[in-house]
Amino acid sequence: MKQFTNLINKAIERINSTNGLIQIVSHLDCDGIAAASIMASVLIQKNKDFQISFVNRINEELIKILKERSPELVIFTDLGSGYLDLINELDFNIIVLDHHQVEGSPSENVIHINPEEVEIKFSGSGTTYLLAKEMIKNNSLAPLAIVGTIGDVSYPTNSKLFENPLIEVETGLNLFGRFSRPLHKALEYSGIPGIDGEAKAIQFLSEIGIDSQENGEWRKLNDLNGEEKRKLTDAIVRESLKHEKFSKKLIFGKVLTLKNFPDELKDGKEFATILNACANMNEPAIGLALCLGNERVLDTARNLLKAYRKVIGNYMRWIENNPDSIKKTEFANYILSEEVINENFIGTIVSMLFKPAEKTLIGFGNSKDGIKISGRSKEVNIREILVGAARICEGRGGGHKTAGGAIIPSGTQEKFIETCEKLLKERLIKI
Repeated sequence: MKQFTNLINKAIERINSTNGLIQIVSHLDCDGIAAASIMASVLIQKNKDFQISFVNRINEELIKILKERSPELVIFTDLGSGYLDLINELDFNIIVLDHHQVEGSPSENVIHINPEEVEIKFSGSGTTYLLAKEMIKNNSLAPLAIVGTIGDVSYPTNSKLFENPLIEVETGLNLFGRFSRPLHKALEYSGIPGIDGEAKAIQFLSEIGIDSQENGEWRKLNDLNGEEKRKLTDAIVRESLKHEKFSKKLIFGKVLTLKNFPDELKDGKEFATILNACANMNEPAIGLALCLGNERVLDTARNLLKAYRKVIGNYMRWIENNPDSIKKTEFANYILSEEVINENFIGTIVSMLFKPAEKTLIGFGNSKDGIKISGRSKEVNIREILVGAARICEGRGGGHKTAGGAIIPSGTQEKFIETCEKLLKERLIKI
C-alpha cells in the first residue's frame, strides 16, 4: 500500500511540474467520462493547459497520433493497464490511472497506478479520484467517482467512497426517475408485473391512497412523504409476491443521492445511465460537460438518452426476432451480431442478456478495427478466456474476471469461438 501511495505522490509531482500541454486519453464509457471529468476538474483548478480525447481502445493509430501531437504529459484514465507495451512506445511523460487487469510492465517514463496491484477494488474514476483527492486536498469530486463506478461492472465499490457529505446513501425503492419522472411513469417502466401501463399505474396509486398529482402537477417519488413511501413499498411488495419470477432486487436496494447536482442528475443510477448514453451515442463531450456542471446541455443529454434507449430496444428486438443469432454450445452462448450491433452497444446488450446462473455469454459487434467482443461469466475468469482466444486470432483482449472485451480481425469469428470452447473446457473441467 505504501508503494501505491508513493506512486500517487509521484504522479502529483509530475502534474504539478508540467507547464506544457497535458493530454488526457480516457475510455469511451460512463466510467471513462467520469474519470476524465475528475482529472479535468483538477487541471482546471491548477490552471493547466489540457485537452481530452475519448477512445474505445489503445492501438497503433492512437500511439501515432500522440507522437505527432507530442504533449508534455499524457494521462490515461480508465484504460492503459492492458496496453503497456504500446504505451511504452511513447517517449514523453505518462501517467496511467486504470483498474483493468495488467498486461506487461511500464517503462521508466510511465507512472502506472492500478489498485488491482494492491488488491483494492476501485473503478477507473475511483482510481482517478484517489489522486485528485490528494492533489486538491478535498473530497468534492467523490460524487463523480460514484457515478463512474455505478456505470462500471466493478459496482458496488469500496464503501469509503460513499462516506461523503455530498452523497446520501439509503436503502429503499430504487425506481428510475426518483427526481425526474412522474411517479406513475416510474412505476409503469419499473417492470413490476401487473403495473404495465400508465392507466394501471395511476389506478395502483389511487387504490393505495396516494395522489398522483398535487396542485395540478404530477408527483415524483421524491415528493412523497415518509408514510407515503412506506405505503408504496408495502403495496409493491404485496404485488410482487403474486409473481414468483419477479425479483424484488430490481426495485429495492442501495439508493444514492448526489446533493450538489440538478434534480435529473441527483440519482446516481440515472446520472450513470445518462453518461452511458452519451458514450454509446459517441457524444462524450456532453457527458463531460454535465460532470463539470454545465446544465445548459441537459436537453441534449435527454435527447441522447431517448435515442440510446431506442437503439437498445431495436437491438433487443432484432435478437428476439432472430433466435438463430444465438449460438449455443457446450460451454457458452454466443450472440452472432457482428453485422448488426455497433461496438459501442455490444457490452450493454450482453450485460442485459446475461444471467449469472447460466453459461458464459459472449457477444460480437462491428467495429472499424474488426470485430468487437464482449463477454460475461460467473463460471470462469472471462478476461483470461477472451485474452487467450483473441491472441490466437491475432487480436487483443482485456477487462476483468467477470466482464471482459476483445477486438479480433474480421473473418476470425469461428476460430475465436473454437478457441473459447477449448479454453472454457480446460477451465471448467478444472473447476
